[in-house]
Amino acid sequence: MILTKYIAILGAGSIGQLLAHKLTDASVDCQLIVRDIDNYSQSKWILHSNEADIEHKLLLSQIDATDRITTLFICVKAPQLESALESIKHRLDHNSQLVFFQNGMGHERLAHRYVEAEQIFFASNTHGAYRAISDNQQKIFFAGKGAIDFGSYANLSQPEWFHDRLQQALAAKWSDDIENVLWRKLLVNAVINPLTAIHQCKNGQLLDEDKKLSLLSLIEENKQFAQSIHLPFADQLKDIVLSVIEKTANNYSSMFQDTQANKITEINAINGFLLDKMQANSFHAPHNWNLWSKFHIQFPPLKQIALAKAQTFDELQYYVTQQKGTERPFTGQYYQHQEQGSYLCVCCDNLLFTEEEKFDSGCGWPSFDRARNHKAIAYKMDYSHNMQRIEILCAQCSAHLGHVFDDGPTDTGQRFCVNSVSLNFKKH
Repeated sequence: MILTKYIAILGAGSIGQLLAHKLTDASVDCQLIVRDIDNYSQSKWILHSNEADIEHKLLLSQIDATDRITTLFICVKAPQLESALESIKHRLDHNSQLVFFQNGMGHERLAHRYVEAEQIFFASNTHGAYRAISDNQQKIFFAGKGAIDFGSYANLSQPEWFHDRLQQALAAKWSDDIENVLWRKLLVNAVINPLTAIHQCKNGQLLDEDKKLSLLSLIEENKQFAQSIHLPFADQLKDIVLSVIEKTANNYSSMFQDTQANKITEINAINGFLLDKMQANSFHAPHNWNLWSKFHIQFPPLKQIALAKAQTFDELQYYVTQQKGTERPFTGQYYQHQEQGSYLCVCCDNLLFTEEEKFDSGCGWPSFDRARNHKAIAYKMDYSHNMQRIEILCAQCSAHLGHVFDDGPTDTGQRFCVNSVSLNFKKH
């Protein structure tokens, strides 16, 4: 098996191409990994920087090639990370070093399927770039010079590929504490990205009076969490976030752009990771949970799949899940259901509850005292029928589930009152 010494770049998007241009210009051997080289046979690779177009001859590598990769820069977005690694795993071995450029945190959990801890590295990038594609041209606009922090997941010293030419080409520096660098970026992204998507605005517009209160509330909550886990920059978090907003005031966040393009966003890798850590540390985070609900009600990632499936429902099931109806009490198939297993969203198979959370409330509908995963459910105020209630929806597809009440008999004090027709049961 052939062993390669070049830097392989997986992900030919804006950042992947920018890295390839910069490394090629500095005579650092690199190749872009693509699925079908023939699709790029006539392409010109252009970098627009300092008001000038610079053409480079970028080398390409077919994804299904068989040579082993020693250094892999992974530049796909977080939602595509698993499929990307799976597609390249045949070219990885115990010598391969993987460098993750994704927003968010927690990617090492996926990386461990393919490599050991000492083979995992992270990069935190602040260079700005966007892509324009024509029939025979791949053009990258270098929108703003930043820097890249590199570091080792296992706290190892600088690897061989982190040499002077790479550092100069990428404005790169080595961090002996990359985790803190990643936390700092995550706590900035966890505020700016989802808020700009929800409000459909530029970064700088978050400082408008109608948005500023929710912005500052979220920053303060994240600051308190950062202090609770002893992050060294915690006290400066407000200034850090506001500085980024001011410097990028005319920019649209990547999450805003993904929602505009109807793409799956990085919300799980950013805010999902943060909520998991907050929950693990028993940290009360009402503003972050409210943000999670708002985002998923507005941009449910599996909505189209759910709508297609709903076309096969009977009249009652469609009425309840898609039109916020309610089945008659004491009639649902899961009202007194007691088997061991999982209760899934009938529209998208999102795991909602298990038999461990179920109890008999006597109300006439299946009742649960908590969700199996708090991120699985979104919450929305419901003022219909001259009442004030909290509606619960599937966070993945926005299907109506029922309502939650603060009169539960267990330690949670909650009663999730759910329509049977909103559920599927999977026996353990």
